[in-house]
Amino acid sequence: MQKLNLRWQKCAAKMKKFNYLILLLLIQYSSIIAQTSGSISGTVVDKDFGDPLIGVNVFIEGTTRGSATDIDGKYSIDGIEPGTYNVTFSIIGFQKNTITGIEIKPNANLKIDAVLGTETYETEEVIISAKALTNTEASLLANRQKSIAVSDAISAEEISKSGSGDAASAMKKVTGASVVGGKYVYIRGLGERYSATMLNGAELPSADPDKKSFQLDLIPGNMLNNINTIKTFTPDKPGSFTGGLVDVTLKSYPENLSINLSSSVGYNSLATGNSNFILGNSGGSDYLGFDDGTRELPSSLNGGEIDIPRTSTINTKEDALYLDGISKSFNDIMAPVNASAPVNSSFSLSIGNTIPFDSENENSLGFFGSFSYGQNYSFVQNGEIGRYKLVGSLSDVTGLEAEFKGSDTKGNMNIDWGAIGNVAYKNNSLGELKFSYMRTQSANSLGRYMVGVRDRDRSSESSTVTFETRVVSWTERALDNYQFEGDHSITALNNLKLDWKVSYSLNTQDEPDQRYFFNIFRVNDDGSKTYAFDGANSQPLSRYFRDLEETNFSTQLNLTMPFKIWDEHQAKLKTGLYTSNVDRGYNQKRFDYETNRLSFNDYNGDIQALFNDVGIIDSVSRPDRPSRWFGLTLDNESVKDSTNYFRGDSKILASYLMIDLPIINQLRFIGGARLETTLMNSGTLDVDDEKGKLDNTDILPSLNLIYAINENMNFRLAYTNTIARPTFRELAPYLSFEFVGDFLYMGNPNLKRTLITNYDLRWEWFLNPGEIIALSGFYKDFNDPIESYIDPTFSDDNTLRSVKNVDRALVYGLEFEFRKGLGFISSDLENFKIGSNLSLVESKVDVPQEEIDEKIYNGDPNPDKTRPFVGQSPYLFNVNLTYDNFESNTSAGIFYTLFGDRLFVTGRHATPDVYERGYGTLDFKVTQGIFSNFDISLSAKNILDPEQIFSYKLDNGLVNKEFNYSAYKQGTTFSISLSYKP
Repeated sequence: MQKLNLRWQKCAAKMKKFNYLILLLLIQYSSIIAQTSGSISGTVVDKDFGDPLIGVNVFIEGTTRGSATDIDGKYSIDGIEPGTYNVTFSIIGFQKNTITGIEIKPNANLKIDAVLGTETYETEEVIISAKALTNTEASLLANRQKSIAVSDAISAEEISKSGSGDAASAMKKVTGASVVGGKYVYIRGLGERYSATMLNGAELPSADPDKKSFQLDLIPGNMLNNINTIKTFTPDKPGSFTGGLVDVTLKSYPENLSINLSSSVGYNSLATGNSNFILGNSGGSDYLGFDDGTRELPSSLNGGEIDIPRTSTINTKEDALYLDGISKSFNDIMAPVNASAPVNSSFSLSIGNTIPFDSENENSLGFFGSFSYGQNYSFVQNGEIGRYKLVGSLSDVTGLEAEFKGSDTKGNMNIDWGAIGNVAYKNNSLGELKFSYMRTQSANSLGRYMVGVRDRDRSSESSTVTFETRVVSWTERALDNYQFEGDHSITALNNLKLDWKVSYSLNTQDEPDQRYFFNIFRVNDDGSKTYAFDGANSQPLSRYFRDLEETNFSTQLNLTMPFKIWDEHQAKLKTGLYTSNVDRGYNQKRFDYETNRLSFNDYNGDIQALFNDVGIIDSVSRPDRPSRWFGLTLDNESVKDSTNYFRGDSKILASYLMIDLPIINQLRFIGGARLETTLMNSGTLDVDDEKGKLDNTDILPSLNLIYAINENMNFRLAYTNTIARPTFRELAPYLSFEFVGDFLYMGNPNLKRTLITNYDLRWEWFLNPGEIIALSGFYKDFNDPIESYIDPTFSDDNTLRSVKNVDRALVYGLEFEFRKGLGFISSDLENFKIGSNLSLVESKVDVPQEEIDEKIYNGDPNPDKTRPFVGQSPYLFNVNLTYDNFESNTSAGIFYTLFGDRLFVTGRHATPDVYERGYGTLDFKVTQGIFSNFDISLSAKNILDPEQIFSYKLDNGLVNKEFNYSAYKQGTTFSISLSYKP
C-alpha cells in the first residue's frame, strides 16, 4: 500500500515541479525585460461620428511591436525599447494616420489617442481580402446582428475573463443554458436528446453509454475561439436539435506571428493538503491521462465467452491450478488509498503565424498549434447520502422511511490535456484549403468510501449493523477529430460560393477495473467489531470493465448563389448535401468473487489481508479434495452474458434548399426545407435477440422573418420543425444491469422519433459595439416524446427502468439579456461594463400511464399526470460586472450564476421524485499586465461554496419536508497564473 501511495505522489510531483519551473522561468525573464521597456495605450475613434473603431491596426515603425483596438476602440502596446518612434494607425476603409516623434521612456506609459477619417476610393472595383476577428465580444455581436437564426455566443475574450476551464464551464454564461453533471449542456430546459454539438461546423459523436450528448468538458477553455449556440433551426443545419445547436470553434491561424505561454497553480480549500484525502490506486502514467496497464483486463480473460470453473465442480489439480491462475491475475487493490492532494496545476503553449508567398499576399500559408495540460483535485468529506421510500398512503404519512442513510467521502484526481494543429493554404483565386486535427484526453481517478445504516439490516438486537461500500475507479475519455475543408468563390459564376467539409471523429470512454467492495460490521459491547460480507448483496466483491467507442464520419457540401432582385437588392439561394455515418460499440464485463468458506471477520475487516488469500490457500490438509483448497475465486456466471456487448449504427442522408430574400428595405425572409433520411440499428451480438431499428424520412420546414426596425435593432419571427431520435441503448431491446444506478434496464425496439414544432420570436437592440439588449420568447410542442418509466409488472427485487413514447410535451419560456458599459452614468465608470441574462422556462411532459398506475397502487391516490423534463430549471440567472483599464493594463470581473430546482430522477413506486436544489455560484478573476508582455492573474471560483443538495420533497398537506438523497460541498478554488505573449 505504501509503495502505491509513493508512486502516486511521485507522478503528481513530476507535473507540479514542471509547472513551478515554468513559473520561475517566466518570472525571471519578465524581470529582465522590465528593466528597459516602456509602453503606449490609447483610444481610436471615427472622425465623422466619434464612435470607437474596432480592429484598427496600431504599429510602431521600425519594430515588430503592434496591436489592434478592442471593442471600445482601445489598444495597448508593451515591451517597447526606449527611443523615438513613429506610430501608425490603419484599417480598411479609413485614411491611415501616422503620429511622428513619439518618445518612449523606460518604465513609463504614454497615452496616444488617434482619429481616423473615412477614405474614398475612385476605382471601379476594390477587392479586399482580410481575416475577420471572431474571438471578441463585439465581433460576435456584430455577426449575431446579421445572423439568419436566433443565436447566442460567447467569445474567447469572455471565456478568458471568466476563467472558464473548459467548454462546459463557458456554456454556463450563455443565455438559457445550464450544465448538468459538469459536462452535459441543457438549452432552454432541454437535455441531451434535444441538443447537438458541433466542432468547427461538424457534428461530434458521444462516448456516454446512455446519452446522445457530447461531453463538453473534454474541450479545454484555452483552445476555444468562440462557442455559438444556435436556437432556431435553418435548413443548412442538422434537423436533430430543438433546444440548441452548440457549435464550438477552435482557435485558428493568426494573421501575424503569435506565441502564448502560460502556467498556473491552484489551491482547493477541501482537497489541497488534506491528509484524509483518498484516491484509487495509481499507475506510472496516470499523470498523462493514460493507464499504464495496471488496471487492464488480464489477457487470459480478454476474449469472448470465458469458462471459469466453479470450486464445487473442481475434481482435478489441473482445473484447480487454472482457477488459481485466473483468480490471481488481477491486482489485489480493492479499496482506496490515503494520500495528500498536491496543488492544482496547469500550463499551455500555442504558436501560430501566416507566411505570405508574394508581396501582394495573394498566396499564403497559415498555421496554428496549441497544447494545454491540467491536473486538478477535489474532495468531498463526510457528505450526506440517503435513499428513502414511501410506506403507506401519501395522503396520510408524515415522513419517508430511510432505506439507507449515511456519509459519503470521495476523492477525485482529474487529468486533462489537449492538442490542436491546423494548417491552411489561401489563394485569392482558388480560395482556402484547411486541414485541422484535435486530440483531447481526460482521465478521472476516484476513491470512494460510504458508510451508514440500512433499513434491511435493523434487528431487535441492541447493537447496530453498519453497512460499508468502497469504490475504486479510473475513467479515460478521449476525442480525436480530423477535418479537411475548402471554401471557394467562383467569380465566373456570379461569385458562386462553394464550401465543403470532410470530418472524422473518434470518441472513446474506457473504464478499466472498477472495483466495488461491500461489507457490514457490528460493534460489540466491548467495543470490538464483528465483520461479515454483505449477505444482502448478491455481488459483495465485484470488478467491472467497460469501454465504449463511437465514430462519426460526415461530409457536407454547400452551394450559395447570390443574385440581385427587386431594385438591386441582394438575395441568396443556398443548397447542399450532408451525410453522416455513426458506429458505436459497447463492451462490459463483470467479474464477481466467490468467498467460498472465508469469513471476513477472520481478517478483522482488513481488505488487503483478505486479498492475500486469493486462489489456492490450502492444498495440503485435503489433497484429495481440490474443491476445498480455495479462498477467494472468480465467479463463473458473471462473464457469460452476451448482452454485455452491443453494437449500433446510424446513417443519415440529407439535402436542403433555402433562400435568403429581402422583401422590402427592412424586411428579410429566410426559408426553405431539409429532407433528412435516417436509418438506425441497435442490438446485442446474440443472433437470437431482437434488434431495434429506426427508418424515417422527414421533411423539415424552416420559415424566418427578420425586420430591421433601424440599423441597430431587429425583430425576428421563426417557425420550424425538428426531430429527436432515441439513443442506441434506448432502441436496443435487451435486459442489462446498470451497476452505476443499481437498476435493471430494458430498451424498446418500438420507439418512434419525436416530432417538434417550434415557434420563436426575438427583439434585439445593438446599442454600441459589445452592447446589447434582447428579449426572446419560445414555444415548443412535442409529438411522441420519449420518456423513462419504471415497469410495475416486473417481479424481480430490482427496479426495471425502460422508455416509451408518450403523447405530448410542451416547453415555453422567455429570455432576457443585456450588456452595457457604465460610462453613460459617469466618466469615472467608463471602464466598467455590466452584463446579465435571465431565462424563465416551463415544461410539461405526459407521465407514462404505467407509472401513474404504479403510483396509485403504491399509495399515491392522485399522482400528477405531467411533470417537467429531467434537468429543466424554471429559471436561470447570470450577472457579471467587468473592469478593463488599458492605461494600467488591468482587467477584472465578478460573475454570479443561479439556477432553480431541477428534476434529477423520478421516484420508484409512489416515492416522490428527486430534485437537484438550485444554488448560486460566485467567481472572481483579476488580471494585471506586468513588465513587458506578461500578465499575472488571480482567481477564486465557487467563493460562496454552497451546499449542493439532491432531495426528495414530501408535501401532502400534513407535512412539507425534504429528505436528502445527496448533499455535499466542493470547496473554493484559488489560483494564480502567469502568461507571456511577445
